[in-house]
Amino acid sequence: MSKSLGNFFMVIDILEHYDPETLRFFIVSTHYRSPLDFSDARLTEAQKSLARLRQAQETLGELSEMLSAGPTAESLALREKVKELREAFMEAMRDDFNTALAISHMFALAKEINIYHKAVVDAGIKPDGKLVAMFNDVFAETCSIIGVLEKTAAPAAEEAGDSKEAELVEMLIAMRQDARKNKNYALADELRNKLNEIGIVLQDTPQGVKWSKQ
Repeated sequence: MSKSLGNFFMVIDILEHYDPETLRFFIVSTHYRSPLDFSDARLTEAQKSLARLRQAQETLGELSEMLSAGPTAESLALREKVKELREAFMEAMRDDFNTALAISHMFALAKEINIYHKAVVDAGIKPDGKLVAMFNDVFAETCSIIGVLEKTAAPAAEEAGDSKEAELVEMLIAMRQDARKNKNYALADELRNKLNEIGIVLQDTPQGVKWSKQ
């Protein structure tokens, strides 16, 4: 990125239009070995994709509020599908931290949640309680690993200012610390480099990581 080429972005500029969670999702949606394209089109795409996951989360909340029942042949098969999607997600993360592939399995899970919700509502039946619990557990687990939808994201207009920038930086630093803890030093270095590209300098100290703006 270079200011002279007109493709230089500062974090605070991006956060005037996109909330920190969208930016985080955009970053983790790209494999850490691949270059990031901080364009409005790509960021808007990430925003829409995150909204799809958020909608599935809300749909899952509706399923959780329904009175539950025992399994059916269809829901038993779906339980196995949920297990397979979880394992596929974990395998992608073990495969050189392939977050892009892992997130594709999150969308597959979200699709199954939406389809099952529609089937339950259309048929006027009670959902399989254990299946709904599995949906909840796996959806929450994958979101926690990726670091999204753990809390409701506030509109960007309400979060303008330095607090937004600090929140994002702390989020990325936490991702870097997790990578170092897991001995994924390539990812840790890549996150440091990405922060440097957007004007954030990290300093590792005995008291922890300190950061400053260039």
